[in-house]
Formats: sequence, C-alpha cells, structure tokens
Amino acid sequence: MTPITIERDWILEEPSRRTRVGTAWLALGISLAIHWLLIRELPPIPLAPQGWHVQSRRVPVRVENVRATPPEGLAEPRAAERAPGARPVTEAVPEPPARAVDPARIVGVRPPMPSDEPVRTIEPSARSEWQPRPHRMEISREVIREQIAALPRRVEPLVPRLTTAPDFVPPSVPEPVRPAHAQGLAVGAGQLVEAGAVTEPLPPLPPPVATAMVRPERASESPEPAGPTAVPGMELGRVTRERPERVQPASPIEHLLHLELHVWLPPDEPDWKYFSVQIHRASETVLPVLPVDIMFIQDCSASMGAAKVAACRQGLHRALRVLDEQDRLELMMFRDVMSRCFGEWTPANPTTQARAGWFIEQMESKGMTDVYGALTALASTPLDENRPTLAVFLSDGRPTVGLQDNFEIIQRFTDSNQGRVSVFSVGVGRGVNRFLLDFLSFKNRGDARTFTDLGQAPSAIEAFVRELSRPVLIELSHRWSGVDDRDIYPKMLTHLYLDRPLTLHGRVPRSADRVGVRILGRSGRQQHDMVYGLNLSQGQVGGPDLRELWIRQRLTWLVGEHIRTRDPALRNEAWEWARRLGPSAPYAAELGFPQAPVRAD
Repeated sequence: MTPITIERDWILEEPSRRTRVGTAWLALGISLAIHWLLIRELPPIPLAPQGWHVQSRRVPVRVENVRATPPEGLAEPRAAERAPGARPVTEAVPEPPARAVDPARIVGVRPPMPSDEPVRTIEPSARSEWQPRPHRMEISREVIREQIAALPRRVEPLVPRLTTAPDFVPPSVPEPVRPAHAQGLAVGAGQLVEAGAVTEPLPPLPPPVATAMVRPERASESPEPAGPTAVPGMELGRVTRERPERVQPASPIEHLLHLELHVWLPPDEPDWKYFSVQIHRASETVLPVLPVDIMFIQDCSASMGAAKVAACRQGLHRALRVLDEQDRLELMMFRDVMSRCFGEWTPANPTTQARAGWFIEQMESKGMTDVYGALTALASTPLDENRPTLAVFLSDGRPTVGLQDNFEIIQRFTDSNQGRVSVFSVGVGRGVNRFLLDFLSFKNRGDARTFTDLGQAPSAIEAFVRELSRPVLIELSHRWSGVDDRDIYPKMLTHLYLDRPLTLHGRVPRSADRVGVRILGRSGRQQHDMVYGLNLSQGQVGGPDLRELWIRQRLTWLVGEHIRTRDPALRNEAWEWARRLGPSAPYAAELGFPQAPVRAD
C-alpha cells in the first residue's frame, strides 16, 4: 500500500519575521496618510471645553508708596504764621504714582487723545413757574345729612350704691322639673334653683326718638336720597322693632343641670361654713353625649419595668372596648423616641381597634424616658373644636432624658396647651412621681389616678376610661355672686361627663345664706349660659371631709401658682395649708427643697 503524504496548508503556516515587519510599515504609512488628509481637509477642532475662555496673560502692575511733593507755589506756612498749638495745614494734593501705568496695557481702555478744544460746561436749564393741575370735586347726591337733630335726653334719679351688692342677681326662672332619679339624690335638692330671685322689676325702655335714617320694609324697595331736613314721624323703634311672627319665645335653660348642695358648719371655726356643689346632667332628654377624640400615651421606657408595662397593656385592651364607633382614637408609645399607631385621628371601629390591639402588643420596656417630648408631640396634634379631646397618659412620671425639671415640664406644656386637651394621668405601681402627674392633669382640665396594685390596674384603667367616654358639656367656666371667688375651687373645671359628677368646693362667712353661681358651657356648637341661686340653709348636712377637700383644693391651686410664678410667698402659704392636713402632708418634698430657682417675674 502506497503511503500518502499530506502537506501543511500554507494558510496555517506562521508568517516569517520579514513579513511581519513589512506589514507594520504598511499600516503605519496608511495611518499617516489618513491623519494628513484629516488635518488638511477638516476645520480645526477647539481643544478647550465648552464654556471656557482663554484669557491672555496680563502684565502685573506694581505700585509703590512715595512721598508727595507739594507743587510749585505752595509751601508749608511758617511757624510764625501758625496759631499756637495748631498743626501744619496744607492743601490736599493727590499723590502721583511712582510709576505710571501704560494705558495701552490695560485691556479694553483706550487712552484719551489730546485736544485743544476747551472743556464744555453744562448750563442748568431755565426754571419755569410751577403751575398746579386743577382738580375739582363735586357732590352730586347727598346721602348723609350734615345737620343731625339732637337726641332728647332723659334724666335718671341718682341710684345709691351698695358696697355689699352682688356681682349679678339670678333671674326669675320657673322651677325645673326634676327627674325621678335626681329627686332622690339629696334632701332639698329641688329647692336649690330658686324662682323669684329678682325682687325689683327692670327699668322701662327709653321712649322712641326721632332719627334721620330710614330702612325699607322690603328688600325690593330702594331708599330715596335724604333731603336737607329731617323726615318727621320716623321713630327709632321702627328700625329696631321685630315683627311679631319673627319673635321667638325665650325659654330658661337652667333645667339642663341638676345641682346637689352639701353644707357643713365646723364647730371649731365659728366664722366659716364649708359647702360643695355637685353638678349632674338633669335628664336623658337634654345635653346629648358628645363624641370624643381620645389618645392613649403609654410610657415604654426601662424605668417602667416589664410588669408595669404588661399591666398597662391589659388595661389598654379593655379601654378600647369602651369606645363608641363615633369616637376617634390614637395611640402613642414613647421612650427617648415617640411612635404612633395611626398618625392621625381614626374612627374607633372594629378594624381600627384590631390594628390598635396589634400596636399595644408591640409595647415593651426599654430605653430612656422623655416625658416632655411625648407632651410636645401631643400639643402639636391637630384638634377639632367641636369635639372634646382627651389624653390618657400612663407613666411613672420619672423623666430620665430631655427636659427633667418637673416645674418646667408642667408649665411649658400648660402654656402651649391652654386647656385645649384634657390630660388624665394614670400612675401604675409604686415609685410614681405623683407631683408631676397630679399637676400635669390639674392645670390641664384633667385628673390623676395612681393604682399601686398591678393585679387590679387593668380593671381600674378600664373603669377610669369609662368615666371619661361620655362628655355632655365642655369648656365649662363659673362665676359667683355673694361669695369671694378666691374661696371657690377648682378655678379651671373639667368637662362635665355623664358618668362623672363635677364638684365645686367653697367656703363663705357663717352669716351668708344665699349665693348665686353662673355656669357657662358648650354642647357641640351650642353655647349655654345658666344662672342658679343656692340657699345654703336648705342644703344637705355634710361632714368634716368638706373642709379637708376644700383645703386640698386650695393647696393644689397655691402649688400650681407657685409652679407658674416661682413666688416664695405662695410656697410658704401652701406649706402652711399642707401642715393642716396632718403629718403626711402632700408635696412636702417639692415644697421644702431650697435649691429651687426663684423667678424674678
């Protein structure tokens, strides 16, 4: 068999060194030819980036300081010609520069050409006489008469002034109808609001007088221009008199509330008598329950502890079931940072309550306590003027970060809140800062509760929220007649709740038998102004607790004023009243510390 010889393909052979060198020179020549054609045929390409300008280098100018030489003909005056003690005076001559700058080197400036023409001066133009432009004003129609007839005067006899006269006298109102459940509250409760308190009739209205103003009876009529003389027969009563079909009969509103009076005459104080007034809604047919906006603020810092936070979680779960679907709620937990559940007011429907329940379960004890930060977030929450806003503040009241001074925390929040949000504080367990929680609520239309038993705390929180869930009259204020207002407490009232009576405490001289109270409040958009007369001799007989409650109210008010003013006199007076309550005087530590700063104002 003849062997077959396979020759290597020439394409796969490796080129020789001579071939590689020749190929390289050929490529270099082609590249040079292409670049030469591009440079010759194409326009020059600018190498500077767009927006840049190449500036020519300027020759620096150097200026030296030289001594000015006075011009010819001006010499310094001799010493004999100068006044004694006077400094040499010469005319100010500008100093010529040491080296003149060539104007040709200054870019953009052309040196002035010499000229033999004299310098022209600008002559002021001749002034012309000022001629004002005439204006003319004419009265085309007289709508207001210049001559006004004098109104007749009425002479009243001099009324003798009484130094002991009350500020106001309760009006004569019919006896309100008491419901069956209200009549059994106290003996003589039906005689608290008295009729016939005004014994003298009001003075008659002044007689009608002439006037020059005429108002048309119907909107379609247009008034005629008034003439120069008064129109006879026009009376003021025609302008202000209402038509009989439009007059609405006035009805008393004192039947909205029921007042329950208790009086006690202490045997060891023959000059004073103490009383309390409990205010209730009179019946179910008046003052409907108002929907509320309620915010639960839970302290989840490490100072609370796991056991206290767990008790508060159970209480919050129970409190959510108390709310109605017309109410709106919000939840916030705070440490050194704040966290909200919804970020806005949300209706308390089942879906919302389920989401709030999940938020409550995330609460755990850790971190620092920033009480003032939580209150600042509360003050910045938008409010609805027609809905009462409540805040249930659950904390031990012991700040560990941020603002930590009790006085400053209370007063700063009170100044920013202005009573718009009612703060109800809840302290759980032992070691609670009652001073901060008490006055945070007292100065902001609220109340404070402390529950030391952790096992009973959840049910106590639920009961506390139930008392606040049904307000009927909000933004209450009161004024008194026949008694010094300084002896009535509290000064700032809470809202009136259906399940929580509002109690006023006062004292009067032993000889006082009749007093009057004026109560103002709002139910939604409707304002109520009520006046009641109280007969102290017909109230229920109270006990020594009336005096103790009055002392506590006065003590609380004095301490609150001391927080606001830092007046040492108020602190000393509060300490004297606190000592009357026994050895366990409230707020003794807060009233006795000497390092408290005293404000100058």
